Formats: sequence, C-alpha cells, structure tokens
Amino acid sequence: MSTILITGGTGFIGSRLVKYLAAHGHRVRVMVVENDPLVSSLAGVACEVVTGDITRPKSLECTLSGVRTVFHLAAVLYSHDAGLFRKINLEGTKNLLEASVRAGVEHFVYVSAAAAGYRVRTSYGETKHLAEELMRVPRERTSFTIVRPTLVFGPSGGGQELVMYVERLREFRWFIPLVGSGKAKKRWVFVDDLIAGLALVVGRTVSFGKVYNFGGADVHTMREYTRMLCRRLNISKPIVPVPVWICYVVAWLLRVVRRSPLLKRDTIVGVTMDADVDIEPARRELGYQPVTFEDWLFTGTAHDPFWDS
Repeated sequence: MSTILITGGTGFIGSRLVKYLAAHGHRVRVMVVENDPLVSSLAGVACEVVTGDITRPKSLECTLSGVRTVFHLAAVLYSHDAGLFRKINLEGTKNLLEASVRAGVEHFVYVSAAAAGYRVRTSYGETKHLAEELMRVPRERTSFTIVRPTLVFGPSGGGQELVMYVERLREFRWFIPLVGSGKAKKRWVFVDDLIAGLALVVGRTVSFGKVYNFGGADVHTMREYTRMLCRRLNISKPIVPVPVWICYVVAWLLRVVRRSPLLKRDTIVGVTMDADVDIEPARRELGYQPVTFEDWLFTGTAHDPFWDS
C-alpha cells in the first residue's frame, strides 16, 4: 500500500482528514513541526507521525520516502507579520513541492483557498495565488490538483475565520457593525463535506491538472449569514452596515495606534469579495455532495457548547 503524506495534519481540517483517510484503509503519514502542541489531536489514530518543517528543505527528504500522494494543508491564515505569509504559504510550499518532485511523488494535492481567486486579494490570498502558480508548470512524474475551500464551518464553530467572526458578534455590546453593505455572496462549506471531497481526489486521474472549488450547497450574502448566526446564537443586536470607505479609514487609524488592530485592510477585503464559487465540476467529476449551511446550523449544532454558550 502506498503512503499518503499530510502536512498541517494536526489542525482543524488536517486532523479530520488524517482520521478519515486512516479509517478508510489508507496508510497515512503526518508531518509535524518539532514540539507541535496539537499532535495530541491524533492520539489513537492509525497513522505515522514524522517531524519535518516546510521552511527547512533538508528536513523534508526522509518524510517523503515511499510517498505516492501529498496533501499540503500547512499554512498561515492570520498573522500580524506580513512576511510570515510569504515564508510559509509561498516559500514553504515551494520547498515541499520541489522535494516531492525529487522524491517521485505521483500526486500533489494543494489545499489552497477561495481567497486565491478574489479580484482583490488579501495578503493570505495573494500568497495562495502565487503558490498555485508554482503548480501550473508541468512536471514529468508529478501531477497536481488544486482545491479551493471556502470558509469552513463545523463542530466548535469551525475554522479559525468563523470562530473569530462569532466571537466578534458576541463581543459588540450595542449593535453589530457589518463591513460594507453585506451584499457579498459566499458559499460556506461544512468541514465533513470538505474532508470527503479531499478524499475523493485520491488516486483519481480525472483530478490531475484541475482546480476544484469546494463550497457549500447554498449561497448567502454576508448579511444573511450574519442574521442566521445571530438567530442561532440568540443575539438580538441590530446589524448596522458601515460604508467601506469608513472601514478603511478606521483600519488606517487603528494601525497607527495599535499593534494588533481589530479591523485591518485584509479583513475588509475578505468580507467584501464575492466567494460564490462554482462547485459543479467537483460534483460532476468527483461526486462531491455538500450540505447547506442553514440546515446544518439549525439541526447539526445540537449539544455543541460553542453554539449554545
């Protein structure tokens, strides 16, 4: 049996992918950085854990021995150090990609982000976009698949973006300020659907050289998502749209006076860009079948302290 290597395998998405693939009979190897505090999330899982660092090319060689497929999830999503996005998301990806090609990896699956396709990109989205470009150069023995998830929801809130957003909804005292008009369309994705979708590309030659959008089954505006979240969380504060130009002025002022401002340029871009991605190729070619956010939010969050607190 060939080995699947997963980077970022201790995170919210990665740990679920490791467990899913291992449970379905795959031989899984997880690359973790030294002293990774989240490695306990893999306790009891039938997987091999090895130490490696995508910013240190020499540490990658032994981790790729016998590997046929790589799932590259390791990335920096938020940072106040702009250089860290490039170091991890771009240069780190390049190191892993080149090491994978040298090792004869047959299939390199890059978990990018919907933000890579934005008309105006965040710092994170720009490095994801540039990393995608590295995979558009044909390699003799290695085929590439690029997957672009949208914002991820699930147990305990979901991915980092949604958890932070919910925290803000709870923190504002009198009203909820909404960046811009709230008309940007999004297609948030359930984490289990994302994991199942990623598993569908393993060994599938139809996915070679393709870019797949993994979003949810329903599309809503940011204002609509915010209203649904407030209803589920029993938050009755009014939602007040704030013109984008005012948001940029506030972001500039906060950057001057605070090292870690609540509102940043990247936040504004992320909220106002459309992410109504086309999921039909993934449905047609892979059998990808996502659920709707609304159905899950009001039926799938029972007995979850995050949603009930």
